[in-house]
Amino acid sequence: MGANTLSSSLSLIFRSYLGDLRHWIGRLVTGYAVACGVMLFGAVSLLIAIGIGVGAAFHALEMRYDIWIAYAVVGGAFLLLGLVGLLAGRILLARPAPAVPRPSRQADMLKRAIAVPVAARLIATSRSGSGASVDPTTQVLAAGAAIMLVGWFAASHFRRRHDGI
Repeated sequence: MGANTLSSSLSLIFRSYLGDLRHWIGRLVTGYAVACGVMLFGAVSLLIAIGIGVGAAFHALEMRYDIWIAYAVVGGAFLLLGLVGLLAGRILLARPAPAVPRPSRQADMLKRAIAVPVAARLIATSRSGSGASVDPTTQVLAAGAAIMLVGWFAASHFRRRHDGI
């Protein structure tokens, strides 16, 4: 396996994980932006409610319970909207953050990038006859390693979810 092939595989795996991480950060920032927007709406509504409430109280005292009861109802509605908005924003901010993405896809890609060329080289070496000068212990170890790699691939393939990719 050439150094160039390994470095390009590692670069591809690293870029893939960075893409997952960038997607996770984007979702996190979007969630906080929505929560802050809802809280801002709640704060503005609360300020409007206070303004209308002060005006309604002033006029209610001036006119002695006349038409200004309508101002109290409108101010109460804005007060209710403001409190609901602040509460909703607080609930949105209290949610647990999404989990950091695990590099499981990249680990599978790394296994393939390393194991396939090694297994191919072992098979080619054993068929070409150049492996005849290697002692029998090394041949047994190489065959065991190749079998373990194939088993590792099979186990990780069957363990992986079918909707993962």
